[in-house]
Amino acid sequence: MGLSKNARTGLPGLIVASAVACAFFVSRIPPDETLGTLVRFVMYHGASTWVNMATFTLAGMLGMAFAAGLVRSPRWGEAFRWISLPLWGINTVLGILSMKLIWGGILWDEPRLHMTFGLLVAALLVFAVQLIAHGRPKIPAVLDAVLAAGLWFFVLVLPNMFHPDSPVFSSGNWDYIGNFLGIVGSLAIIALSIATLIAKRRDDGAE
Repeated sequence: MGLSKNARTGLPGLIVASAVACAFFVSRIPPDETLGTLVRFVMYHGASTWVNMATFTLAGMLGMAFAAGLVRSPRWGEAFRWISLPLWGINTVLGILSMKLIWGGILWDEPRLHMTFGLLVAALLVFAVQLIAHGRPKIPAVLDAVLAAGLWFFVLVLPNMFHPDSPVFSSGNWDYIGNFLGIVGSLAIIALSIATLIAKRRDDGAE
């Protein structure tokens, strides 16, 4: 079942409104004693990474559900796959910039930086498999699930040399916490709206 015409035309407006809301929340983050206004850049990167991890997770869960026959179409898993890779590429660049701005250089030995590059390569390979195995959507769907599982495994087991543990929430300052959650919510709405548009386009192409 496709989206109604009103829903489809309303989604671009929702994306724009959410982008404006995101910019508003970023602008309201107070300067940090150590980072100054750079804290806004760092918090945006953190929020974007949270949403990106969610899109990878959804792609994996939906991919496994499709491979297991629990859902009939791969379109939603593929939609989140299409969102996850470019967003992870953006977040990779943001993470490197964060290192340079805060530490004055890139910490190449940082384990989570290795994970970032590894996940980027793995996501590219999934797309390559999708192109090679055209007409066999269960193969990249299963790989989405493997990729999501690998992401969470490394997030949970890798030591954290550069990224502090929950700095926003451990601060106890709701000027930071509230705006951070606002950024996360705004970016999540944008990601879901874009996924919906992609999934609908897949529906139209299948008809």
